[in-house]
Formats: sequence, C-alpha cells, structure tokens
Amino acid sequence: MSEQTQANGQEREVWGSRLGFILSTIGMAFGLGAIWRFPYVAAESGGGAFVLAFTIVTIVIALPAGWAEIAFARKMRSGPITAFQKVLGKKGKIAWIFPFIPLGLNMYYLVVVSWTLAYTIFSLYCGQEFMADSVGFFQDFTGNRTAIFAWTVVTLLIISFVCMKGIQKGVEKFCKFCIPLHYIILFALVIRVLTLPGIEDGLTMFAKPDMSMLLDPSLWARATGMALFAVGLGPAYLMAYGSYLPEKSDIPMDFLTVAWWNLFGCIASGLVVIPAVVAFGLNLQSGPSLTYVTLPYVFAQMPFSGVIAFFFFFAMLLGGLSAAIGIMENSVTTFSDGLGWSRKKTLAVIIVVTIIGSIPCIWSDTFLAKFDYIIGDLGYTLTAAIMAIVLAWCVGAKKIRTEWMEGSSIHLGRWFDIIYKYAVVPILLFLLLQSLLNIPKIFF
Repeated sequence: MSEQTQANGQEREVWGSRLGFILSTIGMAFGLGAIWRFPYVAAESGGGAFVLAFTIVTIVIALPAGWAEIAFARKMRSGPITAFQKVLGKKGKIAWIFPFIPLGLNMYYLVVVSWTLAYTIFSLYCGQEFMADSVGFFQDFTGNRTAIFAWTVVTLLIISFVCMKGIQKGVEKFCKFCIPLHYIILFALVIRVLTLPGIEDGLTMFAKPDMSMLLDPSLWARATGMALFAVGLGPAYLMAYGSYLPEKSDIPMDFLTVAWWNLFGCIASGLVVIPAVVAFGLNLQSGPSLTYVTLPYVFAQMPFSGVIAFFFFFAMLLGGLSAAIGIMENSVTTFSDGLGWSRKKTLAVIIVVTIIGSIPCIWSDTFLAKFDYIIGDLGYTLTAAIMAIVLAWCVGAKKIRTEWMEGSSIHLGRWFDIIYKYAVVPILLFLLLQSLLNIPKIFF
C-alpha cells in the first residue's frame, strides 16, 4: 500500500498494512474496557446470561454499525466534522460534539490507565505489600491525589509521544508489537487460572447462562452498552481510524476480525477474573475496583505470585495505553480536520486541555462520577445514535452497502439495510432515552 493517498487535494497518510489497521483498531477498542470493565460488569449482571447477551449484541448490532461507520470514513477521508458537512451541509455542524467526547474521556480514563501503570511497577518492587492487604493498599494509593496526578501526566506523555509519530510510525507501530503480546499474556493467564483448585463453580457461573435472566430488558441494555464500548462504537473512533484506510481495503472482513478478537478478549478477561474470584470466596460485587482490590489477593495464593501479578497488570497496561492512544487519535484527527490545524499544534492543545481537565477528576470523586456519566453514558449513546441515524437514514443504508463497501469478501445483502435501519437505530435511541431518564438519579 502506498504511504500517502489523495484526499481533497491534500496528502493524507494511510495505514502501512492491513494487519496494522486491524491490530490498531483492536487496541483502540479493546483497552481497559475488556480486561478491566467487562469482568466486573459481567459479575454484576448475571455472569453467563450477560456473556450470552453481549455476544449476540456484538454480532447483530455492533458489526453492522461498525461496517457503516468505517465505510463512511474511508469514503470521506476525514473525521466526522468535515464528513458530516459534506452529506448534511450546514446541519453537519452537529458533528462538532464528536471530538469533545473522547477529549473528555481521556481526562479520567487516563487516571485509570495510570493506576495500571503504577500497579505494573508495584508488582515488581512491592508485590508482597500490595498483595497482603490489597484493599488498604488500593485505598492509600488512590487517596494520594498528588501522586495520582503525577502518574496521570506520565501516562499522558507516553501516549502523546506515540500520537506525535503519526499513524504508521506511531499508532500502528505501537499496536503491532503490543496487541499480540497482550493476547499472548492473556491466554497464558487463562490457562493458569483454569488449573486452580475449586475453579468449577466460578467457571459454571461465567459460562452457563440462566436463560430466565435473558427476559430482563436491563440486562440487554447493559450488554448493548458494553458491546458498543468493546468494539469502539460511539464518538467516531472507528471514523478516525477508517479515514486512513486505502481504497481497496476489505472493510467487512477487517472489522469482523476486529470484533471477533475483541469478543474473544472480553471473554478471556472474564475467565481470568471471575472464576478466580469465586474460587477464593471473594466479593464479585466490588464494582470498578474489582481488578485492583481482589486480584492481588488471588495472585498471592498462587506460586510465582509476583510474576503472575506483573504479567496481568502489564497486559492491562498494554490494552489501556493502546485504547488511550486511540481516544487521543480520535480527537487529533477530528479537530485537525475540522479546524485545519497541523497534527503538532492540535496535539499540543489537547495535551494542555487534558491535563487541566484531569485535575477535578482526580481531586473530586463526586465530579468524576458525574463527569463519567456525561461522557461515558450520555455522550457515547448520543454520538452513536447520531452517527447511526445520519448513515442509515440520511445517507442511506443501501447506498453504504452497495457503493461504499465494494470489493468485500463478505456478501452484504438487504438484511444489512433492515438490521441497520430497524434494529441498530431504534436500540441506540432506546439507550439514549434511558441515559436521559437516568440524569435526575445522577445529579439530584
């Protein structure tokens, strides 16, 4: 593939290889959403029933929506601001909401990634201390706000350095190395956990669904939100990466590969965490701190506990950094296209804004909780719904299928149009309505 491609009279960088795009997109979507968020959400939502619902939603909803978004990006060769103006005219200004969601997300997502960076180092130098009293250690660590801010700035500088290098030399090069390593470590951890004594009950809880729970609409709503998060649907993440695709790329097959590996990664992460926590009689309802509070205790019960802890948190770190890079790249691509700024200027502004925005997220737990809801729930569902409505109804699902995804090795028939227009859009609107109805509970 050529290093550059023409777009609107300007040279635009493209992915150096098909594998580079696939691995980078996996890294962007996978992140801590799979290895950190999926296990505790699955544990809180019924185990096997949630896993089954999540798998179904990923195949039926996330795949068609992802195909359409990437095809739109490749066709327009730009981020959402320029692309929406091309198809909607003046109404395309609505796309200005898209870059602010990932910008806001990194203000607190990087805090969690910084926890993982710190825990990776802790596992090497003070492993016995944080495994002996995992709850107290986590509380002391997160209670030192100045230290958390320092860890966050270091994490931000790491991902900024990668993004500064551009698509091929930065994002793609990083993910080509880190994502395969991430999966190798994760697979090895699954094997180790499955050999633990007394693992059967936890494995049954995770793998055997209670079919009656599938009648609960809230289970499907949570599974849908997790599926969108796990494949990168929302504020134009797939658009940012898809805009650098060459013309002859096989979008349906490539994104099917991405979705499969992300689905596998989520399930593998659940197999590492949930059965082990059940086997040792720990609390599955620990929420977001499940990984940091319970797993160090689990590791302490295993031979070579320090080595296992290091590789687990290192795998988390690789996923977290790759996702944070994808989040930042989304903002860089969208703002630079919309404002006509250079990559360096855009990145410099984003770094400063992110550092300033992280301060209230670190020092105020109340602010963080409310800001997380605005960005992670309301922002994600709003932008995902806008994207689907514009593509399915304004542009037209049939046009996307027949004109923008030519040369695919997967035949997309009329079923794609029907699912995209009459399943994906209504479900995303339902999630948006649910997010809006939950606002009073969060803020009042």
